Amino acid sequence: MNNDSVTTAFEIILSEIQTVIDEVNAQGADFIKASEYTKARTLIDTGKKLHEFNEKLQALKQEWVSGLDEPIRMQVNVETSSAKKTIHAGKKKPKTGLYVKFEDGTEFSGNIAALTFANTIKKLDFNLPLIAKTKQGEKYNATELDGYFIITQMNTLTMRKTLLKIATVLKAKIEVMIVE
Repeated sequence: MNNDSVTTAFEIILSEIQTVIDEVNAQGADFIKASEYTKARTLIDTGKKLHEFNEKLQALKQEWVSGLDEPIRMQVNVETSSAKKTIHAGKKKPKTGLYVKFEDGTEFSGNIAALTFANTIKKLDFNLPLIAKTKQGEKYNATELDGYFIITQMNTLTMRKTLLKIATVLKAKIEVMIVE
């Protein structure tokens, strides 16, 4: 894999586009579940356009890596290290947290969604497949709580949906909100 700044820029753009695609997919699924089919159709169309755009970017990155990068560097004598630049992130959504309230009045909240998620999982007494006694490698983010590792490799919206699904299965009544 090339480590030049152009390849890095492609990887950053592709990662950001994938984040947008994931969010569009999640919101579209919510619209379908709520029987809001017109809104879902609009997001499906948007998702298709994003998918096509993502494929174009992948092709451009591949064209750069497989045919343009090395020959251009040889012709103009550009060293990879001298081509590196700092890429400043654009404006991102503010970090979000979770607020969870149980029927018995117990509340968990904070600006670290993973910790609120982990505490809620513990209170729900739900153990598989999100909880392990050992960390599952470096691939997945996990929050340690009382000697257990709770997988928290997901965005705040997904954490909210996961907690609501678990609560439904366990017939627990909880309120889960995303907070800024």
